[in-house]
Amino acid sequence: MAQPVKTVELSAPGMTSMQKMAGRMWLPVFAMGAMVLIASLVIGAVQSSFASDLFELDKGARNSVTGSLLDKQQFIETTNVWLPRFQLLGMGLMFGGITFLLATILGNLSLAGAMVQKKSGRRMLAPKPPWSAQLFPMLMMMGLLILIAALVVSIVIATIAGDVFGNSISEINAAESGSSLLGDFQDVQTFTAWLQAFAFTGLAVVLSGIVLALYTIAQVLRFQHTRIAELARGAE
Repeated sequence: MAQPVKTVELSAPGMTSMQKMAGRMWLPVFAMGAMVLIASLVIGAVQSSFASDLFELDKGARNSVTGSLLDKQQFIETTNVWLPRFQLLGMGLMFGGITFLLATILGNLSLAGAMVQKKSGRRMLAPKPPWSAQLFPMLMMMGLLILIAALVVSIVIATIAGDVFGNSISEINAAESGSSLLGDFQDVQTFTAWLQAFAFTGLAVVLSGIVLALYTIAQVLRFQHTRIAELARGAE
């Protein structure tokens, strides 16, 4: 049997400050994420054009490129380091906008429920905020912070990758153990091995916030269904 929902009595219908803020923020945050992904698409197109120029050469020629081709190699390799995290941040911002929108829907549902009770002349009752109501905004913010941190680290590693791939592949392969060039190359490979998983963890945390927001909305709808039935029976 479902446990009865704990309620609190309201003095006046209204939305919380977080819900009001979410109503103003959901569209700008969602649009910001969309702009990040559009920028990623443009950068990816430039990278694709450079890759087309570079990989029309045979392996031997690619290993010893100089001049503009070396610059294109440098751009391709450095972009490979930071662009995936930039794209995931864009997705995280879009999901963050969705989380804000769900918080707005939650506030509107609560407001509408309180207004119905007020218009009927009954006590304005609302469900006591479940644990998920406090947790889902924090999960969204925590996930976005992880995504931002992953991008910042990626940019730092991309600058190191720029130093490494400012040299031809043959020079990198000829570097001796203990050299600064090989040390930088090691750092690039080491960090890029875990950065993507770190960024996906941040995205998963944001998505967990969306799940909890939907759970909270379901709890509010459950209460309102019960409350309407009570009002129909003449309860205060």
